[in-house]
Formats: sequence, C-alpha cells, structure tokens
Amino acid sequence: MRDFLRFLDSYKFFIAFTVLQLICLSFILRESVFQRTILLSSINGVTGSAFELREDLYSYFSLRETNEMLLEENLILIDNRPISFQMIDKEYAMINDTLFSRRYTFQYANVINSTKELLDNYVTLDKGRRHGVEPRMGVLSGMRLLGRVEKVTENYSLVVPIIHRNFKVSAKIPSTGHFGVLSWSGEDYRYAQLNQIPKEAKVQVGQIVVTRGAGSLFPPNIEIGEISEVDLESGSDFYSLEVKLNVDMARLNKVLLVKDLRAQELDSLENVFPR
Repeated sequence: MRDFLRFLDSYKFFIAFTVLQLICLSFILRESVFQRTILLSSINGVTGSAFELREDLYSYFSLRETNEMLLEENLILIDNRPISFQMIDKEYAMINDTLFSRRYTFQYANVINSTKELLDNYVTLDKGRRHGVEPRMGVLSGMRLLGRVEKVTENYSLVVPIIHRNFKVSAKIPSTGHFGVLSWSGEDYRYAQLNQIPKEAKVQVGQIVVTRGAGSLFPPNIEIGEISEVDLESGSDFYSLEVKLNVDMARLNKVLLVKDLRAQELDSLENVFPR
C-alpha cells in the first residue's frame, strides 16, 4: 500500500492532468455533435484496423489447414479424371456394368531431399510402406513425369527420377503418333534424350512429348517435355531428339504417387520375357 501511495505521489501532476483532459473532452463531446462524430469515426477506424489485423493473422496461421483441404479436394478431382480409368471391353460387360473401370489411384507425398547434380540422382519422400507406397510406383510433379519409386522403408521412399542414368521410359509424340525410349545422358538436368523415332516421322522443335502408357508405371499422356533439338545423323534411320523437361528438379516440393491397380497382373505377364 505504501508503494502504491508513493507511486501516486510521484505521478500526481500527470494523473491530475489526464483527469482534467478527460473531463474537458467529455464536455466537448457532450456539447459538439461534430467533435463527437469525429471521435466515433476515429474509434471505428482503429477498431476496424484491429479486426482486420486479427483476421489477417488468423488467415495466415490457418494457411496450412487451408492448403491441406485444397490438396484433398484436388486429389478427389484427379481420382475422377479420365486418366484414372480404363475402358472396359463392352462385348463382355455385365448388365448394369459401367463403361470404365478404375486403373490408377493417387496420393500426395512431400519431398524431403533431392539431388540434380549427380549421375545417379534421387528424390526422398516422407511416405513409406505404412502409407501404402510400393516399389515401381510412378511419381509425378505437377502432373508431369518425375520418376519411379525404387526403395521403400516403413516411413520413407526413394525415387529414381528422370535424371538418373538408369531411368528409361516409353515416350511418344502425340502429334505424329510415333514412340521411342526416353533417357538421360547425365549432362544437363533440364534435358533428356528421346531415341528410336524413325526418320519418316515429321518431327520438329516445339512438339510435345508424353508418356506412352506402356508398362505399369505411368498413365498415358503424362507430360514429359517438348522437343528442343532435332538431329538425324547421316545414314541413320532414327532421330536423336533432345527434350526439354517440364519438371523442375530445382523446385521439387509436393509430388503425386501413382499406383496401377493392374500392375501385378501386367508385370507377371511381361516378366515371362527377359528384359
């Protein structure tokens, strides 16, 4: 109590001044409509700014939750796109059967590590066996070809990307219908090479290259890149094409895992022949 009285004694002039100011202000506001309006407007402006700041802070801290909701909605949209389905042979379809059956399912994963400067580059994901990830699942980044799952642990998986010297994929040029094998030379991480395209094909710079859909890794027509250079050596029957990759290996963040529901059936059939 003594400290409180000492405090009042120290600031008595300031407290008296403040009280007198408040009394004067109350008289002014009581007698002047104009002054009262100005004060209320100022108070409303400050209050509005405070509420706006509160909403901005709330929106910022809820961004992660909002993004997760958007990803879930996006996954539903992808699951219902034609890319996830395959037409059924209706000659043998049952009554009440549908025209399409599901072929692929998708799930998101986060990239926690990746390289682009090695010959054997890799990408590490935060999803593993307990999340349903299996070896030889396809991996997309922004609906563009990234690579395939090579190894899986309980909580993580290792992806062999398109810029790996042992990665190959069947690719086609939709505008001509011709297909070949796409691989990486080990040089620039932004470019890959497409071979076995016959010289009869009308190939030119700027044409789009997509997955052919052969095997059990990727759906057909997944974007790979576009032709940036055309080379036909003298006496050769096939083009050597350089493809500028659409996937940006320097900005990997969230990827899409692709599971082929018919992979086991297809692999067991094709494994009869040596590769």
